[in-house]
Amino acid sequence: MVRTLGGPDTDRMEALSDGVFAIVLTLLVLQFEVPDVSASELPAAVADQETLLVSYLLSFVVVGLYWIIQHNLFLYIEAHDRILLWLNLLFLLSISFLPYPTELLGVYGTQFAWTLYAVNFVLVGVLMTAVWAYAARAGFTSDEISTRAASLITIRGLISPAVFALSIAVAAVALRLAFFVPMLIIPLQMVWVRYYQREIDDPDEA
Repeated sequence: MVRTLGGPDTDRMEALSDGVFAIVLTLLVLQFEVPDVSASELPAAVADQETLLVSYLLSFVVVGLYWIIQHNLFLYIEAHDRILLWLNLLFLLSISFLPYPTELLGVYGTQFAWTLYAVNFVLVGVLMTAVWAYAARAGFTSDEISTRAASLITIRGLISPAVFALSIAVAAVALRLAFFVPMLIIPLQMVWVRYYQREIDDPDEA
């Protein structure tokens, strides 16, 4: 099958992705408004923005994490075709939508707002993983990435969406607790890194 709109590099894909990430990270902070209150009422007004601040910080950290992940993945993706272009665009669509549920969560702080916010991050993770999985299956990755390594990287990509999916269930029981669920991503990523390193160093052992 002849692939169209393909090529031996991904420079333009990466440039577009960097631009979208930069815009999204900027838009996240624009949801803040300086309270129009008297000086004596200012501390209380700022305290009322607590949920907005937490949602902003969480979104900034996770979006930044995905920028780093995508950068690392494209170090090993060396070519592209039309399907990969569209998959990457869908991934960028999910990223660019994020400021909206982030602001909803910050303003309303309801279970529905968290569900929309978490679903957005589930889509971000699944689509980013789809970009990598397709590139690996289509033979667009460098020769140093074995089939086993490609599969393990795909599994890593599903950690974040799985955690955010879990947070939706937690929010149905205790909304405030759901804000802490994404912190599970850190230890799970650390466990994955240790396992991946062991597999790469000694693939015959596991």
